[in-house]
Amino acid sequence: MGPISAITRFVRQETAGSTPCTHGGRIAESGREDALDFSANLNPEGIPEVKTSARSAETIEEKLKHYPDNRYLRLRGAFANFVENYRHSGTPEHTQKITAENIIPTNGSSELIRLFAETLIQRGDRVIIPAPTFGEYAFQCQLFGANVQYCDYSQILGLTTTEISDASAVFLCNPNNPTGSMISQSDVLQLADRCFDHETFLFIDEAFIELADPTQSIVHTVFDSDFVLVLRSLTKVFAVPGLRIGFGIASRELAELLNRVRLVWNIGAPTEVIGMRLMDACMKSDYLKRSSDLIRTEREYLTKGLVNRGFTPLKSSVNFILVDITNTNMDSQELTLKMLEQGILIRDCASFKNLSTKYVRLAVRTRQENRMLLQAVDAVLRESSEQ
Repeated sequence: MGPISAITRFVRQETAGSTPCTHGGRIAESGREDALDFSANLNPEGIPEVKTSARSAETIEEKLKHYPDNRYLRLRGAFANFVENYRHSGTPEHTQKITAENIIPTNGSSELIRLFAETLIQRGDRVIIPAPTFGEYAFQCQLFGANVQYCDYSQILGLTTTEISDASAVFLCNPNNPTGSMISQSDVLQLADRCFDHETFLFIDEAFIELADPTQSIVHTVFDSDFVLVLRSLTKVFAVPGLRIGFGIASRELAELLNRVRLVWNIGAPTEVIGMRLMDACMKSDYLKRSSDLIRTEREYLTKGLVNRGFTPLKSSVNFILVDITNTNMDSQELTLKMLEQGILIRDCASFKNLSTKYVRLAVRTRQENRMLLQAVDAVLRESSEQ
């Protein structure tokens, strides 16, 4: 086959010049499949215990014999029930409940970002994205010809009226990846109101909110606005990155549009069954409470350990920590490689917009695993001091 450059004149300009985003969780690519993965932000509580039986296996086997129902009515209903089970917004005027009609099922959260961009973004549109944040927002929008306007994440609430009115969409990750910071519900609602006033879409990524504080969600705004789309992901909440299952929450009108446009049969039958069982098991137990308690305790333990070793971890509300490594006299690439030699995979954050080579991101894991991380850090620092 010839070089890819030979066919670029036949493809869309944005596609030809695209560069895929960098992500964590790249165990296979690291060459150390035995490494402890602190680069992927998964729930340290692990996968919820799901009761299995011979009948369960038969159900999945039977499902494999048929195409999924592309309407996904049962799955969408399960997503809606899951959201409602943890939605305590403190806004009694919103008595409506999220239903299957508000849900867009997707093959992981990244598919929803792509679906939003290809459906609602036109070439030349301006989108506002705070930085640093998840790289897929910019990548997917640029594929469809958007002009990305970056702003500092801390300044997102201070966008001017002109900036909002001139944009087709504003993106906000809350809690934010990779910083772990979370903006209060009241502040996000004000931003949503301002976007609505100017018919600008607000894409809210709440992939980590169940692991932080689900009461800060703004899902109830979809009852009042066709310009809000909320993203949720089961991958992070249930520590199942291999499952690829997520969903969007929107007004009935916007959800209907996105469901018409999304790929047919985008979620396989086994994934549908497993996803529903995970949500059911979660709602019938204290799984999320145990998860948040564990994350809070271990985040404090890991933060203290990092501070004691000369690092500067940023305050986080969720299950990962952004760490300033300036005092180590190593850059993020060097530290990442040295940690991998110790059997620990961490996230080099140099690929994030507005972050330098002085930042890494660490997942919060179990006490035993966090001890192993700190021991590996000790070994790396000791080796560095001896050179």
